[in-house]
Amino acid sequence: MGLRAVIFGPRSEEQIRDFLSLPKRIYVKEELMQNEKEERAILKGRHILSHYFTITPILVYEDDKAVSRGIVTVYPGDEYAFFGFFESRDNSAAAGLLFHTASGLARDMGLKGIVGPVDCSFWIRYRLKINQFRGPHTGEPYNKEYYLRLWEENGFQVGEQYASKHYRVVKNEEGNDKYLDRLARKRNEGYEIVSPRARDFRKTLREIYNLLLELNGSFPVYKKITEAEFRSQFKYLRHMINYSMVKMAYYHGAAVGFFVAVPNFGNAICGRIRPWQLPAVWAGKKKPQSYVMLQMGVNPEHQELVKVFAETIHHELKIQQVPSMGALTRIGGGGKEYVGARTNYEYVMLEREV
Repeated sequence: MGLRAVIFGPRSEEQIRDFLSLPKRIYVKEELMQNEKEERAILKGRHILSHYFTITPILVYEDDKAVSRGIVTVYPGDEYAFFGFFESRDNSAAAGLLFHTASGLARDMGLKGIVGPVDCSFWIRYRLKINQFRGPHTGEPYNKEYYLRLWEENGFQVGEQYASKHYRVVKNEEGNDKYLDRLARKRNEGYEIVSPRARDFRKTLREIYNLLLELNGSFPVYKKITEAEFRSQFKYLRHMINYSMVKMAYYHGAAVGFFVAVPNFGNAICGRIRPWQLPAVWAGKKKPQSYVMLQMGVNPEHQELVKVFAETIHHELKIQQVPSMGALTRIGGGGKEYVGARTNYEYVMLEREV
């Protein structure tokens, strides 16, 4: 029967099942990063962020078997559509039909082009991995090695670039004589850098949310959400966090910066933690094999804290003797390197006119 593209809606149960099952036929279990519950909520229009955008899911079938998929997402007032939840067999013709259909939809809506991969929202997942395909890391995108080729074959060009760096274990003799002096000086200036307590998780999320409102306004694909929605998206972190690797900076009592790292659970946790996973999570965060540095943010008026945060984390990693990964720094964005980087993991955003 050849290839055919199918656009479907929230009541199309057969297509929803095909959409959700495709990743399981593309990845081995150890690579699969799918959050099926979240994808179903998106397809049904029931996700907590669904009210911000409209979606058009597309499936490409070859001889009645789904082989390529994606979702066109449009926000009111935007000139570009997002394209995400992309998964595909290594089939140039199928991917070509998928992108051709998505481009036609964007053009018919009067839009200028498409940006991706963006899984509907900055707050869900975005970016495409382009090297070091050795398995996934918590909080980082993961996809098949050939995906970049499929995008580029269909007229997409790299826009934004990102990198995550792998850092070796900090040697005990690698002291930083300036660290304690700098920390003491900052305290004398009215700063305090602390690890929050578990019971303060909700308060810490609120402070991070308010800082992100200040810091992400000009970031590509960023969209503002409410504090309640932010909490809903990231409440699962409560169980993952080793609080020694979470730092909050205060200036005369007001939050002015944060740093968050989590133990690297690979693909075991994709946006939610099931009750039966809790014992393994607790063991993993108590004695992690490595850390993933999810994000650091500092109020622009307190930029000197960037170096203090870096040295504070350097100190913690030296104590714990655990390697780490600095997550998804935007190239050209002034990201800070923490301790001797060994490997770059690279990611991109792509775009094309329609």
